[in-house]
Amino acid sequence: MLEAIVNLILNLLKPKIKPKEIISPIIRRELDSASIVSIIEAKFPELPRQFIFMSDKTKQLCDIEDIEAFLEQDRTNHIEFIAEKFDCDDFTFRLMGQFSTPEWASIAKGIVWSDKHALMAFIDTNLDFWYLEPQNDKIQSKLENWQGSEIRVIIM
Repeated sequence: MLEAIVNLILNLLKPKIKPKEIISPIIRRELDSASIVSIIEAKFPELPRQFIFMSDKTKQLCDIEDIEAFLEQDRTNHIEFIAEKFDCDDFTFRLMGQFSTPEWASIAKGIVWSDKHALMAFIDTNLDFWYLEPQNDKIQSKLENWQGSEIRVIIM
């Protein structure tokens, strides 16, 4: 009985950790998958159409600032890189999973595989295609040399 009372008191004294509220993007536009594919094809004319996969019929677009705000909360980029255990594909799948909430699920974002690397990408309100490096949260318009030079697959 005494043990139960002590446990009850200890539980009452524990600080209640309130989960962080998920930042919701402000949806600015919606495009059908054909329009998204057209944007990707314009950016990567050498990429055969069969290597562009769309998961939904429509995608929503938000501003780059919404993505940056999300990244401020996410901790994926703080995980230690471990070659062949937790490397580029694992960082990419982890960050994509973090975005897989009802608030973010329909945003035009996805996974990109190059000839050397896996990372994320998204299309913003201005219809610009951006790479998102999950290991450091860098948003960039072009691949850096270490990330490869040829896109092999895009899944959105």
